[in-house]
Amino acid sequence: MFQLLTLEDTVRVLPADQRKPLPVAVTDELNKKYANKIKPKSGLCIRVLDILTIGDGIVHACLDGSGMFKTSFRLIVFRPFVGQILTGKVVHMSPEGLRVSLEFFDDILIPEYLLKPNSS
Repeated sequence: MFQLLTLEDTVRVLPADQRKPLPVAVTDELNKKYANKIKPKSGLCIRVLDILTIGDGIVHACLDGSGMFKTSFRLIVFRPFVGQILTGKVVHMSPEGLRVSLEFFDDILIPEYLLKPNSS
């Protein structure tokens, strides 16, 4: 259900955020970019688990003084496999189907045509 992805990305750290410890600033920027978003063919990104490497920064003085850091990190991703049984809470029923919550994700719709007959 949950998987770890190892990814690489270049992160922009603004001058105001450079007061923070570098791993914290990089993690914050990565979470802004990935957390609570769907990554195609990977699943729903939950959050950055940890930073594996942070490269040397390149400062773009002609722009705004931001530092660019090439980093590798591990990301927690929610990706259930086809046919997997999940336990959730029914939040709303309507003619179009059921809205289900998994606590950390509330926007699951089970369409009416996928429900068993006479399951009203």
